[in-house]
Amino acid sequence: MPLRENIIDARFNGREVEFRVLGASEPIRGIIDEVSRYEIGVVSKDKVYVLFRHAILTATVEPSDLHGFSTEQLNDTVINAELIGVELELHLIDGSVVSGTLSKISRYEIGIRAGDRGLVIPKSSITYAVVKSQQAKG
Repeated sequence: MPLRENIIDARFNGREVEFRVLGASEPIRGIIDEVSRYEIGVVSKDKVYVLFRHAILTATVEPSDLHGFSTEQLNDTVINAELIGVELELHLIDGSVVSGTLSKISRYEIGIRAGDRGLVIPKSSITYAVVKSQQAKG
């Protein structure tokens, strides 16, 4: 099974997601209508947004959306399947910090559980990560 490029893919069509995006003062919340490799179409009230993945800081999803991972093809990254269950502190390009338990990894995104929510963070939005705990919490 090949490694998924993105956690947010066609399986998210029809789901409500909240996005924090560079340059937007307020989060964009809406229903995912279409997903491509580089863009996500979102319908929100009376507007339709096309969000470019490189500008997404975080996407808030249900924690249950962050399950399962592929161990193949992550051997050329430091954050890989061996770190599933580890507490991470992610510093983002806008200066904000998010913390949570690493739950899912794809080629271009990281999924963490932060309290009662799931967060999908594009790797392109992360400046660095701090490993807060060394042992996975199976």
